[in-house]
Amino acid sequence: MNYGELRQVFTSKVKRYTPNELDFALQDCHDTLKLRSDLSTDHPYYIKLWAEIDAIRDRKLELSKRSKK
Repeated sequence: MNYGELRQVFTSKVKRYTPNELDFALQDCHDTLKLRSDLSTDHPYYIKLWAEIDAIRDRKLELSKRSKK
């Protein structure tokens, strides 16, 4: 799967996450990137992690905007 396809999968998945789950998942992705600093930016797992991070960030932003209304 490419970044766009992965992003769609994670965007759908994180819609069901609570804010705490979003925070945990985001931290987990960043921790994994630190542990796997050997991955190149074109490695499939690296791409997967960033697709997940971007989907989580977008969802957190969406929830933040809703709470300010």
